[in-house]
Amino acid sequence: MVMAPSAVGRWQAVLALLLGVALLARHRHWSWLLPVVVVANAFSGSITVLIIATYTFATRCPNRLLTLLFALLAAGAATLTPLVLMGDDPAAAMMTMVLTTLLVAAATSIGMYTSVRRALLAELRERAEQAESGRAVAEEQARRAERTRIAREMHDIVAHKISLVALQAGALEVNPEMGRDQVQQSASLIRGTATTALSELREVLGVLRGEEEQAPLAPQPTWEDVRRLVVTSQEAGVSVDLFDFIDDPVPDPLARTAYRVVQEGLTNIHKHAMHTRARVALIGEPGTDLVIEVSNVLPKGFTTDLPGARMGLSGIETRVTHAGGSITSGPTDDGRFEVRAVIPWPTAT
Repeated sequence: MVMAPSAVGRWQAVLALLLGVALLARHRHWSWLLPVVVVANAFSGSITVLIIATYTFATRCPNRLLTLLFALLAAGAATLTPLVLMGDDPAAAMMTMVLTTLLVAAATSIGMYTSVRRALLAELRERAEQAESGRAVAEEQARRAERTRIAREMHDIVAHKISLVALQAGALEVNPEMGRDQVQQSASLIRGTATTALSELREVLGVLRGEEEQAPLAPQPTWEDVRRLVVTSQEAGVSVDLFDFIDDPVPDPLARTAYRVVQEGLTNIHKHAMHTRARVALIGEPGTDLVIEVSNVLPKGFTTDLPGARMGLSGIETRVTHAGGSITSGPTDDGRFEVRAVIPWPTAT
């Protein structure tokens, strides 16, 4: 018995409805459900089911060869219905088959494009997240580096001046019979040194508070300031000799690094070896190296109440290394403690 055309249409509609319901689970079980749907759709001839199934598979499958094979399966299954129902009208059947094939090709192409676009957007999103994370890490590293730099500047400013103040006050303490003129001279040195330290500290704190206009930075140290460090220590009562063999002008960046090295070396002498003999040697010329040696005789039994920040030598090591040089510190064979820095001295251009 041949089924009436109206009955065939009803069964096709029911099957198309069931396949549409099955497509609700296409996102979870697409790998096996969609091939079954397109094959079953050959009996319903639903264009909607065909397009949805083909598009979904193309967007989900990462393998392009499998996507093309699925498109061929969908196109082949979809052409069965026109061949069966329109067998007596070859022209109409052929036209329907061509249109169905074009629909399958279009759905597949759009699905593959959507898949590529989603992958690209996901990659861009991941890169953006990585860049954001990297920027956060870089900002944190920059903050840490800035805190270290600020701490180093505070140490360089305060430690040397305060050690001089302690040294001068100690001289007053151990010499109660000093003359009035000597006491006034020492008190004047203490006042001047403390005032300078407070002024420099106020300038740094003003910059940290964003008060650059109200608190301008002091001029950076020059080569003459390196020599003046030794003179200041001599005036404070430290037995320190200067051996200056520099005849050529020293570039300001190199002079600043040398200033910090000599400053830290003398600060340590003020704290731990103020009763011993010390010396500062400066040797070099353009095109070679600038050699800085700050040394003192190792004290015997001397102690100090001045605390150590434990970052002075570390700070100047960072400065010297950044300038392309090297620095060593420690006891020598002749019974001295020496800080020795070797820094490249470029030729003037």
